[in-house]
Amino acid sequence: MNIHPIVNSLYNSCTYVLHTAKCTQCCLIDCGDMKFILEYVCQYNLEISSLFITHTHYDHIYGIKELMNYFPGCIVYTSEWGVKGLASDKLNLSRYHNEPIIWTGDNINVLHEGDNVELFANEMMRVMETPGHDRSCLTYKIRNNLFTGDSFIPGLKVVSNFPNSNNEDAELSLRRIRLLSRNCHLYPGHIFYNNSK
Repeated sequence: MNIHPIVNSLYNSCTYVLHTAKCTQCCLIDCGDMKFILEYVCQYNLEISSLFITHTHYDHIYGIKELMNYFPGCIVYTSEWGVKGLASDKLNLSRYHNEPIIWTGDNINVLHEGDNVELFANEMMRVMETPGHDRSCLTYKIRNNLFTGDSFIPGLKVVSNFPNSNNEDAELSLRRIRLLSRNCHLYPGHIFYNNSK
């Protein structure tokens, strides 16, 4: 399986494009700058079939409307709280960015703790609920690859001062992810560069 990271222009949030050599369909984990996503999928003649959201804050979903314009059959996967977040520009914080996002529809599938989703042939994704940064937070594990969103960003403290954050949940989720991350490749929700050198 190929994992292609895209560092978005907004807060260095990350989108990950997942695909295999044997399939023309690909999956996204979070959705930011569609320009860069489209450049990549067009280069490899891929069609985006699904979007897995780590949590429904604006910087992880702001490309969703454009994504659906290009790929209207794309299935959106999120938690029960994520459904509420997509439907509310207040919960997803987009109203504070002058670009309100409200997304509802039949293409949303709700994920729960312990769910397994087949991405490609013989390629399963395990779903874990890891609230704290936001109530909608999910972590995804595929083989030894762990996609943690903002529930765990190495070297940074989990931000838990948003309206739907919870410090105790954030700490519990962080401990869980740290245990799960042993011998795993980590793909967090943001990449920050040290410019001090």
